Amino acid sequence: MRATAVTTSAATVTIAAAAVLVAAAVLLLAPVHSLEVTDVHTGRILWRVPVVDGSTVDLDYTNSIFNAPTTERFEVSGRSLRLVEISSTQEAVLQYLALDPPYQSRDGRLVSGRHGPAVGELTIRIGQTGRQYLVVGGREIPLYRVGTGEAVRLTISRMPRVFVLIGQPHPR
Repeated sequence: MRATAVTTSAATVTIAAAAVLVAAAVLLLAPVHSLEVTDVHTGRILWRVPVVDGSTVDLDYTNSIFNAPTTERFEVSGRSLRLVEISSTQEAVLQYLALDPPYQSRDGRLVSGRHGPAVGELTIRIGQTGRQYLVVGGREIPLYRVGTGEAVRLTISRMPRVFVLIGQPHPR
């Protein structure tokens, strides 16, 4: 009788362990969206960050003409990015970008709620004075570290969760 109890207990543990492994595999292989930042010239993925529909991606930089902090806010929609607003501390930046008033005032900034089309990719050239960086889900991605004059491409991809979790490349 005792041997049967030990065998049953070992079989139960084996089945439970197998169930946990299957559940982990399903979770890790489930497809998710991620924002990928790629070097335009080499095609190398520099950063990969998980996103969901409705996530915001802020491109923050200092406008080189007016030396003013500026943010271009994009929203994730499927595998696209859509411009949903531009804000700056200087009205001249919004005027230079041909964004007509009226502007909203929020947190010491003027905000244009002008929406742009959804795009499958966005290319950003790294400027000498802009110090561009992205903010995605509270995480800062320092695009400026790629180098002045270089370019990066933003895309939304769909891949197994495990690749997003372990694949956190960084620039040179």
